[in-house]
Amino acid sequence: LSLLQTAEQSEPSPKSREHNTQSINHFYRNSVSSTASTTTRDTLNGTILDYKTFNTHHGAGCFCGFHASMLMAYLLSTHKVGKTMNPYQLLRNALNFFASTDLTENGITLAKNPDSKAPSLPEFHAAFSVVFVDPSGHLNLLADMTAFTYKRIQHEASLSLTFWDDPTVDGFQALLMTPKSMLRTYDNVFKLVNLVKLQTSCKKLLLLNELMDHSGNYVLTALPFVLSLLQRGLGERIHLLVHSLPQDPEWPVDSAPPKHKDQPPLNIGLLLNLEHALSVLERGPPADNPKAAEFRQLWGSRSQLRRFQDGAITEAVLWSSNSISQRRFIVLKIITHLLELHADIPNSCIMFVGGQLDVNHTTGEEESLEVVQSYDDLSKKLWQLKDLPLSITSVQGAHQALRYTQVSHLLGYIQLCDIFLTLTLTFGLLPKNSMTNFLLKKLLFKVSDDGLVCSAPTYSRPGSRTFPDPTPSLSPTSLPVDLLLEDIREEAADLLVASLFLHAAPFTPPSSPQVGFLRFLHVLSTFDWKNNPLIVNLNGKLTAVEQTDIKNDFVASRESLPTMFIVTPSEKKVSVWTKEAPSVQMLQRAVMLAAESLRVLETQLDSGEKQDMRVAFRPPLEAYDVLIHLDSKQVPLLAKAVDPPVNTFRRGTHGGQPFTSGGALPVIDYDPVRLYMSELREAFGDLALFFYDLYGGTVIAVLWKPAAFEPKPFKTSLMNARRVEVNDDVATTVPNVEAILQDFRIIGEGLVKRLELRTEKWVV
Repeated sequence: LSLLQTAEQSEPSPKSREHNTQSINHFYRNSVSSTASTTTRDTLNGTILDYKTFNTHHGAGCFCGFHASMLMAYLLSTHKVGKTMNPYQLLRNALNFFASTDLTENGITLAKNPDSKAPSLPEFHAAFSVVFVDPSGHLNLLADMTAFTYKRIQHEASLSLTFWDDPTVDGFQALLMTPKSMLRTYDNVFKLVNLVKLQTSCKKLLLLNELMDHSGNYVLTALPFVLSLLQRGLGERIHLLVHSLPQDPEWPVDSAPPKHKDQPPLNIGLLLNLEHALSVLERGPPADNPKAAEFRQLWGSRSQLRRFQDGAITEAVLWSSNSISQRRFIVLKIITHLLELHADIPNSCIMFVGGQLDVNHTTGEEESLEVVQSYDDLSKKLWQLKDLPLSITSVQGAHQALRYTQVSHLLGYIQLCDIFLTLTLTFGLLPKNSMTNFLLKKLLFKVSDDGLVCSAPTYSRPGSRTFPDPTPSLSPTSLPVDLLLEDIREEAADLLVASLFLHAAPFTPPSSPQVGFLRFLHVLSTFDWKNNPLIVNLNGKLTAVEQTDIKNDFVASRESLPTMFIVTPSEKKVSVWTKEAPSVQMLQRAVMLAAESLRVLETQLDSGEKQDMRVAFRPPLEAYDVLIHLDSKQVPLLAKAVDPPVNTFRRGTHGGQPFTSGGALPVIDYDPVRLYMSELREAFGDLALFFYDLYGGTVIAVLWKPAAFEPKPFKTSLMNARRVEVNDDVATTVPNVEAILQDFRIIGEGLVKRLELRTEKWVV
């Protein structure tokens, strides 16, 4: 009936989208001509081009170059900018206007003397989410923009101004040269597929009038209402909700136009508020509050009356989860529940792009918390020790688990957790061995308490150097080993991850492991390691002047500095964690692998289909000369491999049970593969490079060094792993490959299963 009534209207209402569509035909040309004279200056044109670039990289959507021209005309007419300003000043003022002006509440108009039939701004606001009226007073230039898109523009403008004012940030690179894809910008991304279901949503939400206003486009009709529903349900869990826009289709004039159901999936991005995003409880108003009915209407059967410890009885929604990793899916549960309840959109139409890597690679947050709690307990007990000949002045953990950056924890596999003590002399001086034994007895009791195994402590006399501050705690983020972890040290990788949080421009700091991992790959693969140091300004201790001096010193001394140079406030001149590795070749390989892994992951995540994410973690083995296959029973971290076998083997404790008081000390740091790798590198490091996946790998990859196979003059002191060849009475030596391969087997007896030779590249 409502559709028939709308069709019978002789003239569209000035507050309808149909009226706005018809106004485009009448007033668009006039709008262009009226602003052409004010935007022809080179500086204005340059600013418009800059904004178009900004808009392209930051995905503002619906705000094109034409709208930028109209905005410049408005700013000029209201004297917010002047014609003598340069492009830098004009762009900054435009961003400041967006950041400080809410066009969803207070629209603006270019009309100076509109006719009597022109709608007023309140009438425009009643019909449209965002209002920017053209010079005629009849046309809303932003009629197709949703309030959520404008909030995105405001957010990007405000964030950009923050980076613009930071002297340590390259604003030009961050704002105009760095694309911000949705997968790398937002912590969670959802895809709405099978859009034909939105027809049912229009009926469920009683949007028939709005459907007629959009000429039957049920996607554009339902989208604002679906987004408002999600905003209401997610509430404080998110800072920002954004969405992609369906592209205007193109088709040959001699064929039928494409249908709305054939549009690509809609993307919905969320910036999470970590303070509330992982909460399992949605607490509502008290039962006798008038808003309780509204809360029950929103959540349906999920809402229940609950009594809390403070005695209050309120409506509440409880979401079940057993781990932090599972709590990251609470947002997905909320979205699927609300869309199915209120919009008849089934779960099958919602694709979550935000937890696939959690499924394939557990982050082990709970285990890290247990280790940190045990460390804190041990630290307290150490401080409480009395009558020590040396007084404890500091207790510092030096293990990655204490930085929340250990990739995973394997139940039953015991690793040493290094703790450094700084001691000062209080009375007398015991012999070194006696002092060490004394403290060890005090420390080892912790093994029977909660299983935290510590290495022998160190101590120092007054005036000696103390251990530097540990790296700040970071959200657990996966590391792409690709057989390169021993070339890029764990500490260097941790600092790379820290830079994502401390220097996030042009993004906000990541709030999910997946987006942090994608940004890690992007930084590793795109950072200009040759010409710039990576400055990680821990605790903001480095001033802008100091950072400039560091860059100047780096340029002046580049030839003598490591390939990967990472600076922290405590190491301004020396890159402690990269001074020995990686080499130029290994860094180039790491950059190449990171770029390819990023491409594969983003392609699979953006496809909207269920994919095997482990493909990005499987190291390519085609380029290596020899593959040493290991006995999987001797690999302690086998269960954490990219492709773990069906049957794995426990090490250390039986069934992962805690240690009993007075029991036998378990096997500590049992890792024969690591020892085997050390022996191979010590014996044959001058002939080959050795690569191994520390997290459950069952293959050691060997790459011959080309220079090592060049004939060398015969010397008895240089006959290790070489054989003699005589040509024209000249004795030279070359690597004895057969003997080397046999040594691989002998050294790894009981560990090596077989050797696979890639002899198409070399000759035995």
